[in-house]
This record gives sequence, C-alpha cells and structure tokens, in this order.
Amino acid sequence: MRTSLDCLPCLVRQALDSGRLASPDPAVSEQLVRDVLARLAESDLRLSPPALAQVIHRRLRELIGVDDVYRPAKERLNRVALGLREELETALAAAEDPFDLAVRLAIAGNVIDLGVSGDVSESDVRQSVEQALREPVRGRVDDLCRSVERAGRILYLADNAGELVFDRLLIGQIGPERVTLAVRGAPVLNDATLEDARAAGLTGIVEVIDNGSDAPGTILEDCSPAFRRRFAEADLVLAKGQGNFESLVDEPSTIYFLFKVKCPVIAGRVGLPVGSQVVTRSGEQPGDVPDHALPSGGRGQPARRSTVDRAGRPLELPAVAYRPIGVIHSGHHDARDAPAQPALAKGCRGTAVIFPEYARGLQDLEEFSHVYLVCHLDRAEPPRLVLTPRLGDVERGVFATRAPCRPNPIGLSLVELLERKGNVLYLDGLDLLDGTPLLDIKPYVVGFDRITGRETAAQTRSSTRLPEREGGTGDRPAHAGGSR
Repeated sequence: MRTSLDCLPCLVRQALDSGRLASPDPAVSEQLVRDVLARLAESDLRLSPPALAQVIHRRLRELIGVDDVYRPAKERLNRVALGLREELETALAAAEDPFDLAVRLAIAGNVIDLGVSGDVSESDVRQSVEQALREPVRGRVDDLCRSVERAGRILYLADNAGELVFDRLLIGQIGPERVTLAVRGAPVLNDATLEDARAAGLTGIVEVIDNGSDAPGTILEDCSPAFRRRFAEADLVLAKGQGNFESLVDEPSTIYFLFKVKCPVIAGRVGLPVGSQVVTRSGEQPGDVPDHALPSGGRGQPARRSTVDRAGRPLELPAVAYRPIGVIHSGHHDARDAPAQPALAKGCRGTAVIFPEYARGLQDLEEFSHVYLVCHLDRAEPPRLVLTPRLGDVERGVFATRAPCRPNPIGLSLVELLERKGNVLYLDGLDLLDGTPLLDIKPYVVGFDRITGRETAAQTRSSTRLPEREGGTGDRPAHAGGSR
C-alpha cells in the first residue's frame, strides 16, 4: 500500500510528539519538525506508510540520541491495560461466545496507538472496550474462525505495547500451543517489543519472537531471515493494527487483519467509516469487506428485527449496512468547537472528496446551488433517547432534536455547493468534523424541499435561536438545516 499525501501530516505530528517526549525545550521540537519536513519533501510516496515512517523515526532517534523515547509511555500503557485484565477476563468467562468477544476485545485494544494519537488515556481504552461490546465487527469473522480451527501453525503479528494484554485474550481462545507471537525487532513509536511481551505476561504462555525490524509494520524484505522463514511456514497469519495492514495487505499469503479504522486513508482503503472494527483479508479491495453485523452471542450473524407488516403478517427486517461514497474534509476537529448547524457555519468551507468508483455519479450536480450531505457521524456520543439539545434549554426526545447521539448516528447537512472539480465538491456552511464518512448526496430542489404555509411553535422557537439569514429565491434555500 502506497503512502498517501494525507499520511504526511501524521508523520510531522509524530516528530513533534517525539521532540516533546525528549525535551521540554520547544527548540528541540522545532529542529525535529524542520528536519522531517525537509525529508518528506524529497520522500518517495511509492513506499508504504510504515516504510516511510521507518526512515523518519531512524532520523528522529539519531537527532534525539535516545533509542526508545516512547519507553515511559509504553510502560504507562502496559500498566493501564494490565489494570483492565481481570475485568476483561471475567467478561470473557461469562460470554456466550468467547471467541467472538475475544476478537472484539483484541480489536478494542488497537486504540492504544501513539502513531495515530499523541496520547491515549485509560478513558480512551475503556471507551474502545465499550464500543467493542456495543457495535458490530465488520468483515470476515466467520472465515477467520474457520481458518483458525483448521490451522496448525499460526503466526500472530503484534502491534502495540498495552494492546498485547488484549491480544493475550484472543491467543488464549485460539490455543497458545499453536501460536507464535511476533513483535518488533527494535523500538519505534509505542510498537510492542520483547520487553512489552514480558510485561504483558505473554512470554510464559506462548512462543515470542521478534521480526528483526524497526519499522512500525511488517516489511518482509526488512525482516530477519528467521522471521521470514516463520512467516512462510505459517498456515495462517493474524496481523494486528493499521501498520501491519499497510505493509502486508497486498501480500499473496493468507493473512487476516484485525484493527480499528483510525484514519480516512484506511477508511477509503477498506470502504468502511473511521471508527469501524474490522476483520479483513489480504488482497481485498475497497468494497470487498462484507458488512456483517456481529451481535454478541451470534458470531457472524447479521442483526435482524422481527415485526409485522400492515396486515399483521410476520416480517423480518434485516440489518442495514452502508459503505461510504467519500469523506468530508473541514476545519473542524472537535465536536465541541464545531458549529451546531450549517446555518451557524457560514464561511466554514471545506470539501467532500468522492471515491473514484462513485465519481461519475456527480455529473450535473454543479447545476444546483445547495446539496444535502448524508453522513455517518462516526464520533457521536453513545445514543440517548432523551436529552437537552445543544441550542435548547429543555429536555426533548432525541427524534425531536438534531443531536448526533442517535440510535443510528446519521447526519443531514444542507450546505452551499460552491464548485465541483472532478470528484471534489467545494462547500460552504460545513458543520461536519474533518474525516466524517459521506454516505450520500442529494440536490436541494426548491419545488420539492421548500415548505411554506404551516409553521409550528417548536419550529418558531428553534429558528429564533439561529442568526438571521438572507431568504433565498429560485434554487436557494431560505434556511439550511444541519446535523446537530
């Protein structure tokens, strides 16, 4: 997998994080960032993200003069994860389907990634565990289970320190006697090394080897001959985390990847929203990952709802799963600071980047002045049925509000379409967070969408909380509703 331009800011942030971990002196961080920027300007984007990160972090270690600047952070994250171990083991012992839960928890542990976020707290880890228990795993869990049952020799590629405690739960379900656990050959970011495997108690229950490399992924040509031999001999490879996915996804071997989608680049690669919990296989292309809902106790079975039709006949409603058609880029990174509605977001400009396979569907959209963006609000808080709206002062049912914390966190934003260039829409009035998965686009049509002649007291109260806007004529809406 090649490096995207969107990967470069992450590498710059890692340089800044490394500088701050090494010294409180801002001059140190500035020197590191300037050096990395210069190197990135000349970098070969045909490399995979872990290969480019390997080059950058070797240079950072050279400038800092410390082999493992992340060691204190790794020790803290090991302690955080170990503090949750008893609680997780209790939940696993009570689970109707322990393998299902172990897969979920292994993926939940993938949140412990300082390559994506400069800091991970115990609260972050607990929230990830709660998500793992609540939300579906997307992908080939049934296939994974069958492959594990058939395999005699399984190579398990670890990702991060702390995360190993969660991996221990899944290894226990697989059977440690069939598993060889591989960690990094040298420190990089908070990736797991032999020291972290010992801290997680894994060296006493499973064979642990290192891969001989200091890349934050598994670049086979950079790994030791001993590791490559183990890789070739394995009946099955399980690879944790985005770095292993980025470096191995195009390998012909049978590899299952387990990870949380933590950035728009990976979201686009697997065709699933940021935040998704994923099990996918090497060689799959965007859209190949099946959207199987995985309810607790029903491995691989889509969630269904029994009801009746209008005549009273039994009716089964299937689980519904959508794939993003694109991604939103905006200047909003924290929901607390984002406008509550598009009507409050005038001047907040950004883009909707449509994935190439859907680009032909944009034909003639530029003829409209405004469009509806239908989005998955991937960072919404857990659902609440009753709440006080952000622009309100009394409790209401969630369906009488535009709050994002809904049973299905779908956002609807009516925004101004400034221009279309190829597969990119240039927009004004964006109230959506950067990286929001886009599910659909619909044009605003005044003859269909503008309603006059009836306004309730609730509508009047809501509109008085918004700043006045110029009324529209022709194809322009007089008032734009939003997603919060």
